Amino acid sequence: MEANPVDRGSALALARRARQLFIKVGRETLRFDAARNPLSAAEAASYLVHEDGLMRVPVLVWDDLLVRGYTEALYEEALASRAPAAGGQA
Repeated sequence: MEANPVDRGSALALARRARQLFIKVGRETLRFDAARNPLSAAEAASYLVHEDGLMRVPVLVWDDLLVRGYTEALYEEALASRAPAAGGQA
């Protein structure tokens, strides 16, 4: 992030491309699915962009999954949501 900071526009572009978002806010985790409960641009900005105009960290982006924040349980849940179905391949 220090060498290549992500600005507001780039952070919002990442959010627009995400189909599934897990966002850690305080003690809770918000879950958004673009098809069922999409994240508005204003919500994306408030959850992803710091007051200095750069993206809040940590952020994990994997294909169409975006995870903002970190706990071991959050990453386990997010990564499990990407696991292939039985008999499938990663």
